[in-house]
Amino acid sequence: MNNRTQKSFLQRIRDGKKRCASWRGHTLTYSSDIGPLRKVRRTLDALFDHILTELDPYRKVLQSVSFVGQKVRCGSYEVSLEKKGKVLVVGAGKASHQMARALHEIFGERVQGVVATHKSLGELPSLGNIVFQPSGHPNPDEGSVKAAHAILRVLESAESNDIVFSLISGGGSAMMELPVPGVTLEDYNVVNELLNRAGFDIGEWNAVRKHLSQVKGGKLAQRATHARCVFNLMVSDVKGDRPEVIASGPFVADPSTFEDASRVLSMLQRKARALGKDIPSAVLSYINKNLGDSGNETPTTIPPSVVNLIVASNSRAIDLAAEWLAAKGIHVPAPQRVRNLSGDSEEAVCTLYSLLVNAVNSNPEKPAAVIAGGEATVDVTRYPEYQDATSYGGRMQMMAALMMYLIENLPVVGLFAATDCRDGKAPVGMRESAGALIDGTTLQESRRKGVDTEHYINACNTYEMHEHLSTQHYKEKFITNVMDLVLLVYVPIN
Repeated sequence: MNNRTQKSFLQRIRDGKKRCASWRGHTLTYSSDIGPLRKVRRTLDALFDHILTELDPYRKVLQSVSFVGQKVRCGSYEVSLEKKGKVLVVGAGKASHQMARALHEIFGERVQGVVATHKSLGELPSLGNIVFQPSGHPNPDEGSVKAAHAILRVLESAESNDIVFSLISGGGSAMMELPVPGVTLEDYNVVNELLNRAGFDIGEWNAVRKHLSQVKGGKLAQRATHARCVFNLMVSDVKGDRPEVIASGPFVADPSTFEDASRVLSMLQRKARALGKDIPSAVLSYINKNLGDSGNETPTTIPPSVVNLIVASNSRAIDLAAEWLAAKGIHVPAPQRVRNLSGDSEEAVCTLYSLLVNAVNSNPEKPAAVIAGGEATVDVTRYPEYQDATSYGGRMQMMAALMMYLIENLPVVGLFAATDCRDGKAPVGMRESAGALIDGTTLQESRRKGVDTEHYINACNTYEMHEHLSTQHYKEKFITNVMDLVLLVYVPIN
């Protein structure tokens, strides 16, 4: 590994730290009792379990929907369901099967439809008249296409007495897909992968995906115009809980245009070469030929019969974490709750560290915490040793690795976790990780063990690094996704 690469990575972290206030809190020494750090690690692990339980999608749908007599209530909305009316369900996402289970419990055999589920769940048996279609993620596959066709048939069968429930959650963009004519699924996936690897934010990513899809960007709402009502229940996995972004907004009006998609693709072209792939010509041709043509544009309005309701979100996860920590005597005021974690991972960790420094400096003798939710990005083109076949781990494992350098020798614990418990890819045969759990002793421990953290970070291989350091955060649950969650806790240690 050349020194210039190492210096480039380290310098970015050092420069970020220089922009922060000087640390005036407690520090760790060789004689420090690190027992309190271990206790905080256990606390944060239990806190993460609590959040997953509270935001369980099955539980949230049961809390949001009721059916008494002929009255169907969804959130603050109420509609009558006549005896001859059907209850139709469509959906896609990591939480969709649990959401569907709740609807079946509410409506019984009266509910019918098709829901796209994560292929890792295998062939799920039908639930009454609800059929599950295993589908791909993070890239759509033929199962995703089958799901999209089946969902379109369900929506187009809706009549004036029918109520439609749409169950949308994280991963839905991939699990339900039907590319536009002339663009193959392979073409679509090449662009999808490039946008992911090149670090584009979700808004830019969706501007392209919506305009290459027959089901995204409000296009499903156009197929359900005959239904009495459409309740679109969403588990939000996007910052700001913007309905048009969640699973690419299949039932939500789309503010993006072909011009936006073209602009993003122009930026992508400059990065694609560094990633060793070209944007498929069919994609460029389709976007370019529709510039200025409103005929194929995504809808800017949707029928008034469509009701959008977010039943679980990252914002709620942040507040749950703050309530839990408050019960442990750690108050987290609003300025220390970051609800829009985004941008480059290196900048994001420096921002979070700066917030923690300011909180600690205000009273170094009291515990302090910063809670952040959202999705930062990792631009792999900034890491010259990145290789797709040898680089493993996701955003959270990378942010934890970067934070190690900022909190070295500080009595600070950091949990970095994806709420679907699937943070990036793992090596073949290895267990998927939810993220990482580190503290102020981790970097020193890496040196003691001879783990070359700089090499692993510059190669974007943070999975193997955390594996060597025993800092991986493993969880079995992955039925919901409300984006990523970061918890930083400072405890004074004498």
